[in-house]
Amino acid sequence: MPDLCALLQPRTIAVIGASTQPDKVGGMPVRLLSELGYAGRIIPVHATAREVQGLAAVPSLDALDTPADLAIVALPVSASLDTMRQLARNGTRAAVFFTSGFAETGGDGIAMQAELAALAQAHGITLLGPNCLGAMNLRERVFATFSPMPLSGLPPLGEVGLVSQSGAFGAYAFGLAREASLGLSHWVTTGNEAGLHVADVIEWLAHDDATRVILAYLEGCRDGTRLRRALAAARAAGKPVVVTKVGTTEAGARSAQSHTASLAGEDAVYQAVFDEYGVFRAHTLDDFFRLGYVLSRGRRPTRWQPSAKEPESAVTPVALVTVSGGVGIMMADQAEALDLPLPPMPEAAATALRSAIPFASTANPIDVTGQIVAQPEVLLDAIAAAAQSPDYGSVVAFLAGGVGAPRIWPGLQDAVETLHRSGTAAPLLFSGLVDDEKRRWLEARGALVFREPAQAVQAVAVLARAAAQAAAAHAKPAVAAAALAAPDLPRDTTSLSEFEAMQWLNACGIPTAPHGLARDADEAVRIAEGIGYPVAVKLCSPDILHKSDVGGVVLNVADAQAVRAAFAQVQAAATNHGSPARFEGALVAGMVRGWGELMVGVRRDPVFGLVALAGIGGTAVEIFRQTAFGLAPLTHARACTMLRASRAEALLCGHRGHPAVDADAVAEVLARVSQAAAALGPRLDTLEINPLIVTAQGVVAADAVVTLHAGDGINE
Repeated sequence: MPDLCALLQPRTIAVIGASTQPDKVGGMPVRLLSELGYAGRIIPVHATAREVQGLAAVPSLDALDTPADLAIVALPVSASLDTMRQLARNGTRAAVFFTSGFAETGGDGIAMQAELAALAQAHGITLLGPNCLGAMNLRERVFATFSPMPLSGLPPLGEVGLVSQSGAFGAYAFGLAREASLGLSHWVTTGNEAGLHVADVIEWLAHDDATRVILAYLEGCRDGTRLRRALAAARAAGKPVVVTKVGTTEAGARSAQSHTASLAGEDAVYQAVFDEYGVFRAHTLDDFFRLGYVLSRGRRPTRWQPSAKEPESAVTPVALVTVSGGVGIMMADQAEALDLPLPPMPEAAATALRSAIPFASTANPIDVTGQIVAQPEVLLDAIAAAAQSPDYGSVVAFLAGGVGAPRIWPGLQDAVETLHRSGTAAPLLFSGLVDDEKRRWLEARGALVFREPAQAVQAVAVLARAAAQAAAAHAKPAVAAAALAAPDLPRDTTSLSEFEAMQWLNACGIPTAPHGLARDADEAVRIAEGIGYPVAVKLCSPDILHKSDVGGVVLNVADAQAVRAAFAQVQAAATNHGSPARFEGALVAGMVRGWGELMVGVRRDPVFGLVALAGIGGTAVEIFRQTAFGLAPLTHARACTMLRASRAEALLCGHRGHPAVDADAVAEVLARVSQAAAALGPRLDTLEINPLIVTAQGVVAADAVVTLHAGDGINE
C-alpha cells in the first residue's frame, strides 16, 4: 500500500513556485496554510523574492536546511522534470503537481508524464497528479491545493474521506459537503494519476483511524487489480465505500461477437466489481452526499437479515410512525419496495394508543393522526414504545411541521434524550420540517433527519446493509472459488467449433445435450438414430459463431430423410453466408425438452479480468437483457446471488405444471462454468452457453461458444 503520510500528514511543506500574490495558483496554498491553521513549517520557494506572504523564502530546494515532507509544485510543465530531479536530490517524500500539459494533451505530454512517474517511483516519492487540484487533511489543516473553496468556510471535522479523479468535481463536492455539514476527514483529487490512483487513496483511507466512510468519484480505472485490492481493504475494515461512476454507456464494450461481449459492457463490469465488494453506488450528487450522511451519522440496526428480493442488500423490521395517513402509505410503499418488514405495533402499546385516540391506526404504519396538536404525548409515547420494542430494528417518524410546535418539541427532546441514553433503543429517523438548530440537536443524539419521508425509509435499508457488511467483515473469510483442472487446448487455437466446445464442457463436468459430429449425411443419420428423434442439426465451423443468422441451424428434425436435407442445408450455409468458412461437419444433438432458457457466460475484461454473467437466455437475450454479473471464478454463493438478480431464478421455481428445479444445482453449474473459464487463464477471451435449457432434471447446455487468445494469451 502506498504511504500517504508524507502527503496528508506532513510536518514540513515546501511550495515551489510560490507567489507573492495570494490569489494565484502558486500563492493560494501559502495563503491557505498560513490562514487556516497549519501547525507545521511552510517554506515558500521563489527564485528572487526573499519573503512570500510574510514567510521567509528560499531560492531553490537546494537551499533547504532539511528535506521537505511534501512539495507543492506550481510551475510550468517545462520545469516539471527538473523539479522532480531536485526533489529526489533533496530527499522529499511526497509531491503534488498542479501543472497541466501532460498526458491529457497527448503526444509529448504522454512521454513527459511517463518520465515524471518513473522519476518519482525510482526515488520513492509519493506523486499526486499532475493536472490535479491537490489534497487536504482537514484534521491536520493541511491544504495542498490551489482551490479557494476553503476560504469560504470549512465543512465540520468528521469521518468521511472524499477522493475524486476530477478536480472540478472535487471542488464542487467540497462546497456541497460544507453546505450539508457533512464532516470530512480528508479530501484528495488525483488528476492524471501518474502516481497515486483513486484506488491508492481508498486503500490508505481504509486503514486511517480518522475515516469511517469513503466517498469516491470515478471516471475510469486503468488498474483493476489495484481497485479491487483497495475495495477489499475497505470491506475488511468495515468501512462503507460510496462511488459515483460516470461514463455508464456501453461505448467501452467490444464489438458484439458474442452476447457475452456485448452485454458485459463497461458499466456492467464496474457494477460487478462494486457488487463483489459491497460498494454503495450513487447515481446522482444527491445520492452521493445522502449516502455519505446516512453512513457516517446513522446508527446501524442490531437486527437485520439478508434481503430475499434485493441481492447484496439486507433488511430490518421497521416501525413507521406518522401524523398523516397519506404519508404513512407512501412510506409503507417504499418499505415494501425495499423488502423491509412492517410488524404491527405491540399489543400493549397498541391498546394504549387506541385508548388515547380511538381512530388511530395501530397496524404499521402507526398513524397517530393530527390529534397530536391536542395530545402530543401520544406521538411521543408511540415513538418510545416502538424504539424500545424488540420487534423493530429501526423507527421512522414523520412529524410534518410538528417539530416547530411549542408543545411538541420539548417533549420530543425529552423522549429522544431518554432513548439515546438507554443505549438499547432502536435507531431513530425523522422526517419533517426541522430547522438547522433542531436538526443538529437530533443528529448529536444519533437520530437522522430528512425532509423527504421516502428517503428516511431508504436510509433504514442502507444502514441495514452496512450492518450486514460490518458483520461479514468480522466473520471468518469465505473460501475463494478455485479454477477447475480443465483440459488443455491447442496453443494455436483462437476459437472452438461447437462440437469442440461441447466436448470441452463435458470434460469439465458441465451437462450437455447428447451430441455427435457428422462428416457426411450418412454419419449424421447414424448419430441421430443413436440419440433418438427429434434432433437438431447445426453447422460446425470455428469461423461462424451465430449459426442461426446464416441458416446453419435446423431444429426438430424427425427422421432420416429430414436429417439428410438438414445436413445439406447447413453445409451450404458454410459457403453461402458471405465469405466461405471452414466446414468441419454438422453437429447432431438431441432436442432437449424444457420450459425455459438461461444463458451463462464469461468474458475477459481488459481492466478487471474475467467477468461472468447469467440470466434469461435464448435468441431474445439482448432484447430483454435480464442479466447479472460477477467476477470470475464465482463462489456458489455469488452464483446464487446472480440467479436472483437476473430474475432467472423464477424459471426454476415451478409454474404452469412444470416442476421446481433445484436452484442450488443450477448455481453450481454457473459456478463451474466460471471456474472452467478461469482454468484457461489469460488465454480465455469468451465462453458462452446459450441456451442452457431448464428441464425437470436440471439444466443442460444446448449450444456453446469458446474464443481464445493464441499462444499464452494476453498478460494478466
